[in-house]
Amino acid sequence: MLTRRVLGAGAAGVLVVAATLVLTGGPATARDPGAECPPGQSSCDVWDHEPGDPDDDGGGSTNPGGDGSGDGDRVCKKDDGTTVPCYDELRGWFNSADDCYYKRMEPQSPETPAGMTSYLRTCGGPATAEPVFLADPPAGFDPPDPREMALDLLAGLDLEAPQIRTFPSGSPGLVGVPVWLYDASSWDREVADDSEGGVTVEIEAIPTKIVWDMGNGDPLVTCTSAGIPFRAGQHDPRRPPAGACTYDGYPRSSGNSEGGKYQITATKHWTVPWSSSTGEDEEPLAAQLTTETTIQIDELQVVTR
Repeated sequence: MLTRRVLGAGAAGVLVVAATLVLTGGPATARDPGAECPPGQSSCDVWDHEPGDPDDDGGGSTNPGGDGSGDGDRVCKKDDGTTVPCYDELRGWFNSADDCYYKRMEPQSPETPAGMTSYLRTCGGPATAEPVFLADPPAGFDPPDPREMALDLLAGLDLEAPQIRTFPSGSPGLVGVPVWLYDASSWDREVADDSEGGVTVEIEAIPTKIVWDMGNGDPLVTCTSAGIPFRAGQHDPRRPPAGACTYDGYPRSSGNSEGGKYQITATKHWTVPWSSSTGEDEEPLAAQLTTETTIQIDELQVVTR
């Protein structure tokens, strides 16, 4: 889970990005001279990658297409000791067991046997490329985790925290009178994509709902849109039109609450479908942002003579 704080005028928002799927496999191995190589690999280092790390530029694993000499990169060598790139954009990933490069075929060959994956194996120049069918990835085949790439893309999106607008606003409301709720932040979809180590990932963040906690213990109010801003002379505050997001009204004044006001909390939710060139089954991610404000509610005063 990644948390980023977003501060607005008079309100605090907290961004929580959480995957709805469980990441499988062990954590990345920190770079260590004694780190074990993948099975069949005779020479390597392993880089460390923390998904969503705010110090990361969103590119995931450190320079997988580099020459193998950078700090934290894997180092790949041929049998004769020649250092070669561990990843090549055209040929794929280097396997020191046979001094060949392997690249997953996209699309997969129609001749691929059941339970196997087709790769292009290149043991020299481009003319030497030939399809091979393997039950397991070849040694050294180490593309980035597409789910981690998706999380990094999501963490980098500039999603807007809710901008709370209410009616009444600027003056106290009254017990029993509906409260209009409106979110003035953007409800546009946000998209992003990235390619790295032979893997391309695309995500789309779609606003789905905003959940309002009115601060008095009543059931939450859930709306599937931003709502409608109240306009004097156009709207009757007691008869909200279709599409409006409203709370039926506070049953009692806010006089006994902290500061004499109720605290309203708005939490905006996004579902984040994503896809990758690996063709795996990708379960959507999720994101939410929260903002708070206050409202004063007074008792209706009846004057008699």
